[in-house]
Formats: sequence, C-alpha cells, structure tokens
Amino acid sequence: MEKPPSNSVLMLEGITKVYPGTIALEDVHFEALPGEVHGLIGKNGAGKSTLVGILSGLVEPTSGSIVLNGRPFSSLSRSRAKREGVAIVPQEPEIVLDLSVAENLFLGELENRAGFVSWRKLRTDARRVLDRFGLALDVDLQARDLSLSERQLLLILKACVVEDAKIVVLDEASASLSRNDGSILERIVGDLKALGKAILYISHHIDELLEICDRLTVLRDGRVVETRTKDLLDHRSLAELVVGESFAAAPSAGMRRNQFGEEILRIVGLTRWGAFRNIDCTLRRGEILGIAGLRGSGRTELLKAISGIEPADAGRMSLKGKAVAFSRPSEALREGVAYLPEDRESEGIIRTFSIGDNLLLNSIAKFSRNGFVAWGEARRRAAEIFSDVQIHAFSMEQNAEELSGGNKQKVVIGRIMSNEPEIYLLDEPTRGVDIGAKRSILSLVNGPLRENAGVILTSPGLDDLLDVCDRILVLYRGNPVREYGREDFDEKSLFMDMQGYGFQEQRGGEECRAV
Repeated sequence: MEKPPSNSVLMLEGITKVYPGTIALEDVHFEALPGEVHGLIGKNGAGKSTLVGILSGLVEPTSGSIVLNGRPFSSLSRSRAKREGVAIVPQEPEIVLDLSVAENLFLGELENRAGFVSWRKLRTDARRVLDRFGLALDVDLQARDLSLSERQLLLILKACVVEDAKIVVLDEASASLSRNDGSILERIVGDLKALGKAILYISHHIDELLEICDRLTVLRDGRVVETRTKDLLDHRSLAELVVGESFAAAPSAGMRRNQFGEEILRIVGLTRWGAFRNIDCTLRRGEILGIAGLRGSGRTELLKAISGIEPADAGRMSLKGKAVAFSRPSEALREGVAYLPEDRESEGIIRTFSIGDNLLLNSIAKFSRNGFVAWGEARRRAAEIFSDVQIHAFSMEQNAEELSGGNKQKVVIGRIMSNEPEIYLLDEPTRGVDIGAKRSILSLVNGPLRENAGVILTSPGLDDLLDVCDRILVLYRGNPVREYGREDFDEKSLFMDMQGYGFQEQRGGEECRAV
C-alpha cells in the first residue's frame, strides 16, 4: 500500500466498527487529497456503507480517529460533519418533493439576514447553477415532477456546488443517472477537482472508476485490501482485488436438474425499450434462478415486466405452456405469479396494519364467501404463515411499522406465501437487513418457497445468488450476457460479466446499452 501523502484533507486512522455478531470495519486507514478523485470499491457487505455513515455523522466508530483538515475527531455528528465541510450524496435522492427545484437547491439557506426570502434572487441563483452545468430544468418545477435521474443531479449540485463542501462523498451517485446526466456528473466532478476539492467516489462500476478516479481503494470484508493509483490497475486486476479468493460452488450444494419438476415459465425475446432486451429464460418447479447485475442492468425491470407492473414491449411469455401477457399485477397473481418488491417500506407492507392483516393482503379473497370473510379460517392461515417465516414479534396484532427491517421483510414474504403462488419473483429480498435476518430469509427461499414453486431471485451482489441459486443469468445494461449452471459458478467470472466484459467480447468490444 502506498504511503499516504501529508497534505490530506481527510484521513481515517485505524477506524473499526463492531456490531453485535459482526465486524463491519476493521483497522481501516484511508485518506483523500485536495484536487483528487479517490475511488472506493468493494462487494456488497465490504463496509462501504458503514464508512459513509461514519463520515456523515450517522455511525459512531468503535475505535480509531477521523482527521479533517488536520483536526482529529473520535466521531462526528451530522452538524459537525457539515461544519467541517463534508457533503454526502447518497444512493437514493433525498429531496423534498413538494418544494421547487430552486427551493431544494438552496434548502437551509433560503432566508436572508432579515428573515425573509428573496424569491427573485433565489430563482436567479438557481438558474445560474443549472446553466453552469447545462442542466435544462425549470427552477419553479416541483421536485416530484422530476425524473429520478434529475432528482439525483439536483442533489449532487446542492452538495457539490451550493454548499461548497471541501470533501464530497458521491455514494453510487451515478447509478440513478441517465447517460446524458452522467456526462453532467463528470463535468461537476472535473469542476470540483479543479477547485481543489477532495472527492470520494464510490461505485460498483470498474470502467467508471478507472476513467474518473486518480487513486482507488479496495475494501473487502471490512478491511482495506489495497490503495493504488489508477495507472497501476486495469479492469482484471481491480476485479481480482475486489473478489479475492473466487467462490466456486460445488454441484452437490444445489439440486440436480433432473430433480426439478415440470417447466412452469418460459420467456422468449422479452424486451422493454430502455430497460432490457432479448431476454430468454426458463424456470422449473423447485428451481431457483438468480438474476445478477449491477444497478441499471435491468434486474428489477425484468421482474416488473413478468409480473405485469411495467409490461414488456416485445417478446413472449408462457406459464405451463399457456401463452400469457400480464398488464397488471393482479392478473399475474391470479395465475400464480407473486412479486416481492425491492422497496418493502413503500410497496411491500401497509405500516399501520397489524402483522396478521398484512399477511392476509394477498389471500383474503380465498376466505371470502358471498361477500363475507371467514375470519376464523383466515386468522388460522395467518398464524401458520407467522410461524413458518419466524417473525419475531409480540403477537400478530402488533403493528408492522414497529418491526425491524428484517422482520418487515419476512412479513412481505409471508404475505405472498399465503396465496401459495407457483412462481415467486423476489427483488433483492435481503436488502438492508442484518446478517441474522439475511440467513433466515435465504433459508425460507431455499426451503418452503421452492418446495412447490419456482423462484426468480435478484441481488445487487453475488453472495446471496451463489448461496441458493441453481442457475444464474447475468445482465449488463439490459442485455443478457451469460447463463451459468451451478456446476459452473465462479465468482470472478460472474463479477467480470456483471461489469460487461463478456457482452463486449460477444460484440467485439463495442459499447453496449439497452435500447
């Protein structure tokens, strides 16, 4: 590892963070220089989010020191981090939807000394910032009317330009951006670098990091593996540092193909313009098919198309030999196709309902006769599911909003289990849960869920897929790259395909994107 230069504006010295049962970060040393773009990469669970939490003042380290502009701190608060010039741009845009573009851009700095807002000056300043980087937005437009990409750019401009931070942390900031808006981000980063700001650039995309960063640090299992200048790295060497010892699954760890039941799903040439194209796959009863890919690969969009939430534009789909084309999720559910959404908080549960009522949301029609609900029968079914998915709660009458993230996810899984579907579409079922809940959820997938159904599972990382899947289909920017049988699982090969190298080889190295 290179010796840290002495003019660092940010230095982490021996940062360790211990949670009950796990070490998120261990003796991490890291630094950022003025006028430098320092990349950070690692698999899911490597410790990147914990590191960002410590820098933003949301997480208190167990030990170690944070040195900002030469001043040491044992930990930071949110206000202290901001006063010291640290700005964080998170993965998900956090803006006030009911406020205008201009108001969001200058939120927290609206009032002048007399306590009044100069709306004319506010709009003028906002236009100046947007015009500087070629972002054609109406400053009076409500934020809720912006695309996800535009919201993310607005947040980036606020943190990087308006707040004039000395240290800017871009946490997967490009993941939500369109191709055109991605070029605006590059201009913003170049401008910050010229102004002598330190930029910590976090991404899963190797080509993006090698293009935009000056140095890169690799995290693996909570430890810093290596810090190198980008001229000492290429795509393959960086991928090998990220993955480490490659996982190769033993064929005996999964089910043999002749143990599966009949084919229950066939997809041919499924396409949704701008999201994914020409997807071919099959699913048999008892089988778990993984969909691997980075953010923007089309994983979620594919599942939403199968379930009728965002129907495909072209291609064919059949269930047990019967041609189907769902235009809404209720149609898919009647045919035995259940979708578990990526965002459990807004799409998966009704927070003010009890656990029991949430468990019955998908299946209440089964207990309805002549307009009346057989509540005794329904409650017995809810109690069975409550026990099967092992929800940790006082009782089924407890409100779902009082549960931990892992138990909320179990409620959502239980809800779709109650209808006994034949196909489960699980979009990142272990997202945002602790290690214990993750193991419990994967046990459900590999146990009760696959017993009489087929499962399609997505994950932003590979660990979950390697653990339970029988096959893995890799997508890159909406394009199918390669399908692996369990006997062929190799983490390094899968990781490289997720970065698009397999697809580029197929296309002779040309740039590729979903169209």
